[in-house]
Amino acid sequence: MALNRLFGMYTYLSGSIDFSPDKGKGWRDEITPFLENMNVKVLNPLKHVFYGTDTIDTVKRPLMTKMLEEGRYDELREEMKLLVRCDLRCVDLSSFLVVNYDVSRHLCGTIEEMTVANKQVKPVLIVTANGDKKKLPSWLYGRFPSSQVFVSWEELRCYLTAINSDPNYQFTEADKKRWLFFDGPHMG
Repeated sequence: MALNRLFGMYTYLSGSIDFSPDKGKGWRDEITPFLENMNVKVLNPLKHVFYGTDTIDTVKRPLMTKMLEEGRYDELREEMKLLVRCDLRCVDLSSFLVVNYDVSRHLCGTIEEMTVANKQVKPVLIVTANGDKKKLPSWLYGRFPSSQVFVSWEELRCYLTAINSDPNYQFTEADKKRWLFFDGPHMG
């Protein structure tokens, strides 16, 4: 029987929304089928799954954009509280994070999500949007293992494929500290 270490795990897709031209949709749509094919459940902040949040993307986000443009900051804060709560709850529920880290974009929520996951000692798998590890802030290397920073989506896919299904995969010290796998009937 083949290994399937990631079976039933949840991942949260973290990265810029506000300051991305496509609101962060493209990379999330592209990586999701790959993750789902490994039986990973994907938590996408652009597709909220919590009861009563079905209008966040269609109604609330445009309203919050208008509030920001008009300088209605206190109202924006009140509207934003639910969105922040949902996103951080998704981090709590996830087994690991996939992060699109684009140094050319402001990443306020992404940084908080990464920090929360790091405090929970979860794998935070960072893909550098510009393909150069040297462009990342040095601070990140003090908080996250460089073996879990990738220069391309393909490199991330290879890593996750090996973690998921290679019985001879040599877990790094960072892997051993961050990944926790359930033992059960779905395991090889």
